[in-house]
Amino acid sequence: MGTSYLLLLCTVHKNIEIADTIQKFPGVKEAIPVIGAYDCVVKTEMTSPDDVNNLVLTSIRPLAHVRSVLTLHDAPKLLLSENA
Repeated sequence: MGTSYLLLLCTVHKNIEIADTIQKFPGVKEAIPVIGAYDCVVKTEMTSPDDVNNLVLTSIRPLAHVRSVLTLHDAPKLLLSENA
């Protein structure tokens, strides 16, 4: 199971509402409203990057107050240990 992080830009003053909504989606471990360059940070644990991409495309991007999503996929531990 891989961990991915999603950095969201939302409509002004909607980050708490968006985080509460996304927190209920399957595979989402945390959705935290933040202040700064991004408005919400989402931590997912899914079996593959394709599952994360599907979550973003079908569930998160269609939300009315989500303006953009940056996806950060975890590098597989196997690749990291082989290159060490």
